[in-house]
Amino acid sequence: MNHFEIKEKAKQIVHENLWNFWKGYLVVFAISFLCTFVLNLLLNEESVLYSAVSLVLSFFTATLSVGFYSYLMKLVRNEEYSKEDLFRYIGKVLPIAAIGIITSICVIFCSLFFIIPGIIVALGYAMSYYIYVDTEEEKRPMEYLADSKMLMQGYKWDYFCFMLSFFGWILVGILTFGIAIIWVYPYVCVSQVLYYDALKEKKSHEM
Repeated sequence: MNHFEIKEKAKQIVHENLWNFWKGYLVVFAISFLCTFVLNLLLNEESVLYSAVSLVLSFFTATLSVGFYSYLMKLVRNEEYSKEDLFRYIGKVLPIAAIGIITSICVIFCSLFFIIPGIIVALGYAMSYYIYVDTEEEKRPMEYLADSKMLMQGYKWDYFCFMLSFFGWILVGILTFGIAIIWVYPYVCVSQVLYYDALKEKKSHEM
């Protein structure tokens, strides 16, 4: 995988679409923040009802996050996109939650023994939601995880190094008290989508 080409293309896309990225992301952030604010305002954090409602809201906001994946992937691919993409998965709470829960359980279980197996599992399932958005026919949650594992086979270390290469940019974001994050965060997100697309194309040629 050519990391340099991916990152250079990501810079160009972010330069041309910085506000378009944030328009979508801020909608998701605002709704998530509002849900959390209202929950903390109305319910006691130590109550059982608070925990139950908080869990339901986390599943709801997860559908918005996946909707943002759809929005972002269309933006990166220069396809037609709109804010409606952010809400297209609201009715898909169960499969989206299942993918997240199964991934978390697998990562936590493997991390109980050593941290490295947990990281390997997390890397293997890293593309699950991209594949979910990219797949037209409905599948079982485990199938999306299996597809991600297959796609990442032989590229876990490469993807790990790719993500590690953004450490310097993230550090710049911290040192500038978050100001640079305005550009760095979209840069990382767009780069991830481009990596997924490049990996998918590379794998299709290998078959």
